[in-house]
Amino acid sequence: MVETQAGEILVNSPPETLKYLLAAGLTPPAYVLLPPDVPAGQELGSSGFVRRGINYASVEFLIYSNFFVKNRRARLITVTENQARRLRLILAETISGPAEDAAYGPYGWVRRECAAVSYYPPLDRSPRTEDMVDVVSLEAGGGDLGPTQIALEGETFVFYEGGEAVAHVSTQIGQMAMPLTVAQPRPLHRQELTLQFIGGSDGFDPAGITTCFLAYLGTDVQTQATLFDAAAYVLVRLGNLGMSSHHISEVVLSHLHEDHVAGLPELILMGSHRVRLLTSDIVYASLLRVFGAMLALPEDEVARLFDHYPLNPNTPVDLDGRRFEAIYAIHSIPTIAVRVKGVCYSGDMRYDEDWFGELEARGVLSRERREELMRFAEGASVLVQDVGGGSIHSTITPRLLQALTAKSQRLVLAHTSQHRLPVESNSLAGRIEFAESGHVVALGELLPDDTRIEFAETISACPLFARLSVAKRLSLAIQVDAVDWADGETIISEGEASDGQAYIVHSGLVEIWIGGAQVRILGRGSSIGERG
Repeated sequence: MVETQAGEILVNSPPETLKYLLAAGLTPPAYVLLPPDVPAGQELGSSGFVRRGINYASVEFLIYSNFFVKNRRARLITVTENQARRLRLILAETISGPAEDAAYGPYGWVRRECAAVSYYPPLDRSPRTEDMVDVVSLEAGGGDLGPTQIALEGETFVFYEGGEAVAHVSTQIGQMAMPLTVAQPRPLHRQELTLQFIGGSDGFDPAGITTCFLAYLGTDVQTQATLFDAAAYVLVRLGNLGMSSHHISEVVLSHLHEDHVAGLPELILMGSHRVRLLTSDIVYASLLRVFGAMLALPEDEVARLFDHYPLNPNTPVDLDGRRFEAIYAIHSIPTIAVRVKGVCYSGDMRYDEDWFGELEARGVLSRERREELMRFAEGASVLVQDVGGGSIHSTITPRLLQALTAKSQRLVLAHTSQHRLPVESNSLAGRIEFAESGHVVALGELLPDDTRIEFAETISACPLFARLSVAKRLSLAIQVDAVDWADGETIISEGEASDGQAYIVHSGLVEIWIGGAQVRILGRGSSIGERG
């Protein structure tokens, strides 16, 4: 943060910057200065606004904080006009959804529903990007803030006041961005249906991680997890739970709000294997536009980075013995709700049966559509329901809880930092849980637990050994030694004589430091020391 006569200016905005500011007691600034593009191919997992899978133009929630809390427009400053154009595209897609009716195909009614949910009384319509934010560039004079001017000189942003340089900030990002919080690891005793939450909160809560969870949907201990949405810094957060991207079979993406998609570039660009992504055609096409603008790549190149499995209403996807079904939820941008193997995930959804009736009376919903929304979760073993409150999320009320517990065996309330039930609903407390970081929900018989299988999974997650046959990996699992290090203890240092060992992270996180700066964090399946 740079103090200037024009006001505070934030330089760079990695995911969850708003949370960092709130945790530090700082007011989110109106000015945000974003870094130059990284040319594609210069660094692993880096292109456009993205460095090693982290988007340094993650500004959506800073915009919301300025507009809805401070009642002012933010100003985003890029280096080039090309960046400014791309950033406007990203924000238009993530704040308002696709701009063209043709993008909705046979689901044109989804756009009408989104407009009904996002209606903002002070504007008498849905907010648009231009209502909330100015996007300008240094190239086109956007660095002139009146008493303060910003210029890019070589690899340095220089701040001038009265003709004198008052601050210099390097454009080089030497230390990787890290999450403010991680889920504390807990023993995971798998059952027939097991959910483990990386997070269960929202994009404004500095103490919580946004809603994102793993679902184990099988009776085999070697069943990989399905990841529902992708919280920021997902690789580090997986590592803290003793997992790596290798343990994820597929990713279900509900929609493109930043708190649900921020970790997806990491998985795609820095993960250990190719991502299988399940989402609807509308969300997928929007994702290609957003990632193309984020990475400064053509959409067809983005499409080649991962495998898309179209998950549209009335068109189930069968994948490795699991049947995924979806409907469109009712939210401010196109969003899917998903069912698979007894789990129902609402995505972000304003679920309010009385309001559905009002929308039907106004012609926004058909009777069939209202019934579809009300029936989708019926018979679920576990329903994970958004209760973020306000006009675009469900609000916890006795009527809501009564309706949702009638549809499912177990109701898990997510997307909220407020973990309180209405007094009138105390009789339902035994069937309701709140999602939080590390929380586990499990139903059915316990699955057998075998330490050597855990070792084999770690070896399988390591690129050095992943191509070995299953028999050879199991043989290695019998031979390995498990060694513990205390928190903060040094494992190996550059210049030490080799001990002939290969080290693979089995649980916890390992930090790599060079020249006093933390340059990488390694999680389960990462290897060190084998080149000595």
